[in-house]
Amino acid sequence: MYLNRSKLSAYRTANGFIIGICGITVFFNILFFIFLLTSSSIEKDLATYIVNTFLFFIISFKAGIIIWRLLMIRRLSKCMIYNSLLEEDHDGILSYSSIASMTGKTESAVIKDIMWLVRSRFLINVTVGRTAVRVDLLTDEREFVTVLCPTCGAHIVIRRNGGGRCDHCGTFMRLKEGTDV
Repeated sequence: MYLNRSKLSAYRTANGFIIGICGITVFFNILFFIFLLTSSSIEKDLATYIVNTFLFFIISFKAGIIIWRLLMIRRLSKCMIYNSLLEEDHDGILSYSSIASMTGKTESAVIKDIMWLVRSRFLINVTVGRTAVRVDLLTDEREFVTVLCPTCGAHIVIRRNGGGRCDHCGTFMRLKEGTDV
């Protein structure tokens, strides 16, 4: 409900493609670099030195791209954690301090992550409070409904078209769109 799954999967696919292409080309660049260094038939002159230096910078650049994309994948994995926290919230407001305590991160790291995820549209239907102390959850319908827990039968209040965790037994349930209550 808050996770832009189509954008996230497209980003992961693009990352995989970029990492794969860069990885393959780095492998062949390294092989060619080693060939040039060990080749005895090529004279060790200025041209060879320039080619080797150029290849080294190309390899370094592509390796940097791979590392950057892997770090972005790691950063986006936080999206799933924040989404689950947002879905389990009952009242529609989560403070940064409570998110920080639930994730074990600092409050400034949580603010930075959520601001980036909202700005990049990986988290949707979420607005960041002006005072930077809370996250307001928006849904098409702010209506809350009472449902029965399928495990223990307790009455649970959750957001329509959302999800929640039973306070009694801990079962997570999701109210699907179009479901009659």
